[in-house]
Formats: sequence, structure tokens, C-alpha cells
Amino acid sequence: MTLTLIRAWFLSGITPQIKSPVDRFKLSVYGAMGCNGQLIISKEDNFDADSFQRFLGVVLEKAETNKKILLVLDNARYHHANKLKEYLDEIKDRLELFFLPAYSPDINAIEMLWRKTRRAVTHNRYFPTLNEMTEKLIVFWNYFSKPNTELMKLSAFI
Repeated sequence: MTLTLIRAWFLSGITPQIKSPVDRFKLSVYGAMGCNGQLIISKEDNFDADSFQRFLGVVLEKAETNKKILLVLDNARYHHANKLKEYLDEIKDRLELFFLPAYSPDINAIEMLWRKTRRAVTHNRYFPTLNEMTEKLIVFWNYFSKPNTELMKLSAFI
């Protein structure tokens, strides 16, 4: 997530000014939504096979289910890394990866949450530091850390 500027309506003759930090900062976050409406988030420095493997561990630890997890993913390279094969074999009874067709973010439910997050937290808002933006995002996402109907509706699982 990062600061985002979008088109907006304002009164005629008023030009809004939105501060923008000198540095471009970005927060790298993995996220998974359960069909029960639970959100699992993991902050990382970057996206690679090692960070993805750590995220899978977080999903297995925090998911409030006794059933096998089907994790829907895009086709990022690190999702297919050879170094993950052994780990995926170890957890295959608890978690399975399902890859969406290329260039199809519109059918990935988590993308709806990312859109909602940007609208609620980062669109047209100034954060002087990455820590301040991170705090606001964490507060927003913590609302969804337990199973809830809002995410269930967002992902059309009801």
C-alpha cells in the first residue's frame, strides 16, 4: 500500500491541495480472506519465495478452521518458486494453492478488500511517515481479523 491520489468532486472554484511526502514509501503486505470473513495479514519487506513461505505459515497458524485451506493466488513468480516445493509437500494435507488465470485480478476476492482499503485509508490522504500510514492500515485491517459478515459479503461467500 502507498499514498494514492484519485479524482474527486469539490466545490467550484476550490482547488484542494493534498500534501505528498518527498520520499515514495510503500508497505508490502500479504493478505488472505477466509470464506468465514476472517482476514489474515502479514507485513514483509519485499515479495519473494521466502516471505511467501513465511506468509503461508502465518495463514496455517491463524486461520480459524479445521478444514483444508484452498488459497487463491495470482501468478506472481514467487508463488511458483522451486524452493517452495518441499514446504508445500509438507503442508499439502492442510493447504492447497489455486492459481487464477493470468491478468484476472477482478476475480480475486482479496483485490476487493485492497480497493476498499485504499478508499478508506490511503486515497487522497497525507502520511508524513511510513509508520503513520502503517498504523492506520493496521487499525483498519484489525477490524477484519476475526470472522465477520462484512468480508463474507465482500467476497460473495454468503
